[in-house]
Amino acid sequence: MSRIVDLAHRHMPSLPPKDWERPVPSRVGLRRDIVAALGFLVLALALQELVLSMVERDEMADRPVAFALIVALIVPLMFRRRWPVSMMLIGSAVFMLGGSQPTASVLMQFCPQVAYFLGLYTAVAWARDRRALWTAMTLVLLAMAVWLIVSFFTSDLLESMDVPMVENSLGSVEPRVAFPLYTFAINILYFGGAIFLGLTSWSNAYAGELVRSQARRIADQVDQLASQAVSEERLRIARELHDVIAHHIASVGVQASAARMVQGRDPDKASELMRGIESSARSAVSETRALLGVLRSTQHGQDANPTDGDRHPEPSLQQLDRLIEQNADLGLRVELSTAEHRAQYFSGLPSGLSLALYRICSEALANVRRHSTARSARLSLRSGTDEGGTWVEVEVTDEGTARPDSAGGGYGLRGIRERAALHHGLVEIGPRTPRGWRTRARLRDVSDSTPDKVQT
Repeated sequence: MSRIVDLAHRHMPSLPPKDWERPVPSRVGLRRDIVAALGFLVLALALQELVLSMVERDEMADRPVAFALIVALIVPLMFRRRWPVSMMLIGSAVFMLGGSQPTASVLMQFCPQVAYFLGLYTAVAWARDRRALWTAMTLVLLAMAVWLIVSFFTSDLLESMDVPMVENSLGSVEPRVAFPLYTFAINILYFGGAIFLGLTSWSNAYAGELVRSQARRIADQVDQLASQAVSEERLRIARELHDVIAHHIASVGVQASAARMVQGRDPDKASELMRGIESSARSAVSETRALLGVLRSTQHGQDANPTDGDRHPEPSLQQLDRLIEQNADLGLRVELSTAEHRAQYFSGLPSGLSLALYRICSEALANVRRHSTARSARLSLRSGTDEGGTWVEVEVTDEGTARPDSAGGGYGLRGIRERAALHHGLVEIGPRTPRGWRTRARLRDVSDSTPDKVQT
């Protein structure tokens, strides 16, 4: 039997490895086995009582003996998944000990046959020590074969089945030969079916464990990729803010130097330069606070400073026209509308805020190209004031429908929310009615401390 199993493993790679152990069922599962076996025992005893009512006294064992055999065969099923090999051996012993007449007629009934079949099947499906299983199964099969052969030659089994009395049979095989062949074939199907179904269950359990393990691994990888994408996006934002702050500091240095040089000759000019220093310092402090917020929430302790030598000026709202042209070249026509609460307000936005708005516009338009059937989109820029101060808003809308199989990882939307959070903003992203999509982000301009009255 062990060689047959080794041969099956070589030619059937889908079988679990021989050292794999199927986990023991939970306590709830083991309790269910006990309840199911008790219910099956009640059914078997009831059916046996009906059988006793239909046969002669001499044709079957007495009620106590018949009931004892059924109980001895079914009770081990309560623990069939806890100790599968031991329960199979107990069932086999009961079958062989009760195999002679008149007790044999009890074991040939439907419920005892099903009970023994379940014992064989469960042993193959749930045994954790496969070597012990196949050793025990080999002994059981040999014992059953020897028991059948001995029964044919040393007992009156044939006469009890009235085989010699068959005359004028329709078959071409001698009745005394046909009966043992038929009996052996039935037993081969019986034991072979139990072993085959048990192996199938064992293999399916291993396949299910592999699928669950792979699902857990994939989920972990997805979480890692998402975390990595968020970290990379945050580091990119930090690099951009680093450049913006460096610009402010450089501007402060230049203006301070100029104010020192003209202080004696032109106090008014020096005062104007000092106001510029104040404005630049205020913007730098605000953006530094946002930068520290990004670095504080970043999980990986990597350096936010750029390490590559390929650097380009950071974009701003002044490059929106070029962004619109790039989208047009890619097949998306963009209509731009602006509404400023103060003339030339957008051109005077702080560098960090202008960069964040540009990146949000770029990502929102990219989402339209990737995930929508729309060929056109509307980009709206607005600004205004409320009790919270000055705000600036960007909104991208389209009237398309979602492309099939175009769902992304959501990293672009995370980037939009991260950038809005840096500037104390709010984001609304979702479908429109009756169709289309909208991305709207409202950011705060903390550098604009004296907003004018709203204009259109």
